Amino acid sequence: MSAQQVNHQLPTRDMQVVELVGKFRQLTAGHIRALLFADVASQTPVDRTLKRLVERKYLMRLHRLVGGTQGGSAQYVYQLGRQGWNLLDRHGEYWAPRAVNLHTLAVADCMVALKRAEKNGALKIVSFKTEPDCYETVGDIRLTPDAFVELNLGGQQLTSWLEVDRGTEHPDKIQEKCERYWKASTSGQWDGYFPFVLYVVPDVQRQRAIERIVQAGPVGANELFSICPISEFPRLG
Repeated sequence: MSAQQVNHQLPTRDMQVVELVGKFRQLTAGHIRALLFADVASQTPVDRTLKRLVERKYLMRLHRLVGGTQGGSAQYVYQLGRQGWNLLDRHGEYWAPRAVNLHTLAVADCMVALKRAEKNGALKIVSFKTEPDCYETVGDIRLTPDAFVELNLGGQQLTSWLEVDRGTEHPDKIQEKCERYWKASTSGQWDGYFPFVLYVVPDVQRQRAIERIVQAGPVGANELFSICPISEFPRLG
């Protein structure tokens, strides 16, 4: 049976769930509910959908993530199952990680925060690209952000690359990545306005550490970068 034939057998929301998990690679049940079931008061529809997709091998369920990525009760984490892999025409042989990727879940946390802000009328999400779709090459410089975000703020378009930091990267690696962004922004090979780079960090202590790295860079680089604790994301003021 072809992927197209299988597609026709999936309800629309089931297909949306598979596509969403494929986009982020791993998501908690809470992420899926916030992004696709926010209009449903009961937890039952999302639980039934996930159970059905796991049973039919469109999704694979990992162990519970104790406390979730932002606290609260423990949640299961979901990734593509073999049928989901085939449905989305993923290249290569099916492969499923055995461990929860906390960094991937932190990127999804950002998307959930933006969705909540959109629901409150603070912004409109135009696009949210994840890895590797958000990667760019500017001349001979390869940029590898965690996500690319385009927002509409009261008629004004705002574009940015997201670097979702969990406090685990060495300062030298962060500095090298910042230098790549700076060189790309001043290369003259980017068509149009160069997006700013937003570091989303776990706490104020990490925010100050990355601010010191940015301030130690080339003169003028400060304007390209912004650092925001996840508790304040998205910071619109």
